[in-house]
Amino acid sequence: MIDFHTHPVMIRELYDANPDFDRIVNDVFGFHFPPQPLEIFLREMDAAGVDAAVLLPLDCTTAHSCKIPSNEVVADLVEKNQRFIGFASVDPLLTEAPRQLERAITSLGLRGLKLDPALQRFDLTNRERLDPLFSICAEHAIPVLIHCGLSWAPLGQAKYAHPLPLEEIAQAHPSVNFVIAHFAWPWVNEAVMLALKYRNVYLDTAIIFSGTPWEAFEQVFQKNIGLLTLERSLYQQIVFGTNYPRTDMRRSVRGIQQVGLSQSLLDFIFHKNPSHLLKLKQEAL
Repeated sequence: MIDFHTHPVMIRELYDANPDFDRIVNDVFGFHFPPQPLEIFLREMDAAGVDAAVLLPLDCTTAHSCKIPSNEVVADLVEKNQRFIGFASVDPLLTEAPRQLERAITSLGLRGLKLDPALQRFDLTNRERLDPLFSICAEHAIPVLIHCGLSWAPLGQAKYAHPLPLEEIAQAHPSVNFVIAHFAWPWVNEAVMLALKYRNVYLDTAIIFSGTPWEAFEQVFQKNIGLLTLERSLYQQIVFGTNYPRTDMRRSVRGIQQVGLSQSLLDFIFHKNPSHLLKLKQEAL
């Protein structure tokens, strides 16, 4: 099982290495609970039955003068444990962003791009800044995960995170796989429409708005979309993601297992689809 959406921000070792990290995480992400040793992250994965986790950094240089954490920190975490899969993040508003992304892929070995327009404060219609990044992703055949919808982060602004601008992007870059985080809640219908039309658009299950993960899945999967649509039309375009540590991995796994999806669809969500995006050998997970 692969968790496609985790944030390495509550790790004690990162706080020890950077005295300002506590303030950054509190101000930008709104996390105020005590950080835990890296080993706790791995134990959380074990308890949830998660074999590998995608680590998502965020470069907020222009918007908030920080990186949470940097690409180099993510690469170091990946080097420490083979169960981690590292993505890069760059600030699209910086002229050096394409060069930074190229380095993150070729020198640091990172395997995807994470963007969060709500926190990074950029417009998804800014193709002048975004197209060079997506062209690099196409060249190296790496996926792009984009935050869409509600941002629980105190400094996040959802006006930047509507999924509809991704239609032009998906058309312009058909060889790049784009993952819409959180099913873009509350714009679920728009996100699903894009995935139904474009085979290079995926959705991740890190849906958080109220109650337990199971209640969120019940509302979105059963009532908003309908299980038959997921089973028949989207089974190859959904990946499991928790948004850990904002959501407990174990509750997310239990919630999605109990919402009424077939075992075949669960296999695609937990294993086959993320393995395809990451170009992993499924038998290794």
